[in-house]
Amino acid sequence: SSVSTMWRRLLRGAEVWEDRERTVLVTEASPGRWIRPAHKEDDLVSCANPCVECELLEDRCVGWVDVRDLQLSAPEPEEHALRASRRYRGHRGLLHVPSVVAFVESHVARTREDRARYKRGGTVGPTLFDAAGFVQAAFANASARPVFIPRHAHEQHHFAEPVDDLNEVEPGDLIFFGVHPPDARARGCVDVRHVGVITAVRASGCTSGSCVELVFASVTDPIAGRGIVARDSVIVPRSSAGTPGGGCPGCPREARAGTRGRLRVGAIGENGTERRAMQTGRRGRG
Repeated sequence: SSVSTMWRRLLRGAEVWEDRERTVLVTEASPGRWIRPAHKEDDLVSCANPCVECELLEDRCVGWVDVRDLQLSAPEPEEHALRASRRYRGHRGLLHVPSVVAFVESHVARTREDRARYKRGGTVGPTLFDAAGFVQAAFANASARPVFIPRHAHEQHHFAEPVDDLNEVEPGDLIFFGVHPPDARARGCVDVRHVGVITAVRASGCTSGSCVELVFASVTDPIAGRGIVARDSVIVPRSSAGTPGGGCPGCPREARAGTRGRLRVGAIGENGTERRAMQTGRRGRG
């Protein structure tokens, strides 16, 4: 393989941008992750242009990087990089969900002044995240078997193993919120806007007894929410993980007030099986 198609390990963290002008941050890459140019004609070391479009191995995230800021290892073939990386492989064993929940709970337990705040593209933390970045960080920083899941909310939803029965929802599952695009309603598609990690599942107090309260933690955009890591909950009918929350007349009005858009519950599957985007799922606001 040519050097340009081989992977290098980041010895120092890097910022990945949406465009060459570096106006919108896509993600942040922590030291130890693997990176290479997205195009064979580019080189991370000798390229004349300081900004190169690159790909990250663990989540296949693509964006522009200023190569002048990079500190890199020697190039390695993909086979070696894959073995050495923490890219999620379902066949290698179960995710250690308790470690994921513990990471999330440790952030929620902080005082409001000390909690991580919203930053578009924030991924590494520990003080700045966006919604999907916070979820990815929870899995990447798990104390046992840390792995990288996809970076963006719609990718996480597509990657998640569906859960169709709310009676099977567990802490560590993801909860997704979104809206139906006008031209996609007939196909059942949802534009995923937000994602969080479920920390508890409990009885809703609904007089009909047919609903469940899903408690979750997430980072919200300050325009749409608090702008920090926070705990929220939604009450939904047990009958379907794919129905809008707050549909039961027996639920307290205040419990339904914050439910917006369309709810999907999902879980990161043990086998990494990808399902068609926008189906109900297991292990997911963004």
